[in-house]
Amino acid sequence: MDDNFYALETLVAERLADARREAHRQNVAALARPGRRPLRAGLGKALIALGDWLRRDVVLGPQPS
Repeated sequence: MDDNFYALETLVAERLADARREAHRQNVAALARPGRRPLRAGLGKALIALGDWLRRDVVLGPQPS
């Protein structure tokens, strides 16, 4: 089998260029998307709102020691 290293090098260079283009496209697309808040931030906010709602009519007095 006769190895044609020039052709092989050309094919590898083309595939590498395609992979770099695709990675760049994905990076640009990721930057264009609005950022998402982590799930724990939304859950924490919901739990705080729930706590405020549950104690809306509660009047705290002095606690016995």
